[in-house]
Amino acid sequence: MGQDNTIPGNNGTGENESPVDPGSPLRTALDAITRYRLIIGGIVLAVLILIGVVIWVLVGALAKHPVAAPTPAPATSTSRGPLPADVEARDYQLGDCFADFDSNATKSKVVDCTTDHSAQLGSIFRYQANDTFPGATALRDKGREICRDLALNEASTKYALLQQNVYPSATSWDNGDRRVDCFIVVNSGNTLKESVLQK
Repeated sequence: MGQDNTIPGNNGTGENESPVDPGSPLRTALDAITRYRLIIGGIVLAVLILIGVVIWVLVGALAKHPVAAPTPAPATSTSRGPLPADVEARDYQLGDCFADFDSNATKSKVVDCTTDHSAQLGSIFRYQANDTFPGATALRDKGREICRDLALNEASTKYALLQQNVYPSATSWDNGDRRVDCFIVVNSGNTLKESVLQK
């Protein structure tokens, strides 16, 4: 009840198989296919090795690449020397704390942020020297923008804080003033006793 799958003239034992003549066209075709497969296999292997080397080099380079250091927290006027100090408005630095702050004054008293103060400079934006005067509305909007992006710390929640923007007039712009400042202020005197800026 089985099926005979033997080739006619072949009893399936392999005893009647004749060897392939080395010079026959069949043998030449088999040799060509084998060579072709070896060449393709070698190329594929070489490409895989090359990809592995490239990945290894990239991983090694990225592992040794230094991570950018985080932006340091604003200084609290330590580079000024002894505080308090009367400082010109154009020389205010990010993180400066001010006693009896007046945004219209050309000079203010910079104090250590751990002493009583009424304002802290939270953000500064500088226009380019060759920029044209953008107008009071654009300057006011820029001040609001830089204040909006300001990060305050946990201590800031203890105070009723306001923002105050200071920006150039058309006259001061003509004299080279290109600064827009965002101050964090209290309206109740020198009641701040610490920095309110996030480190």
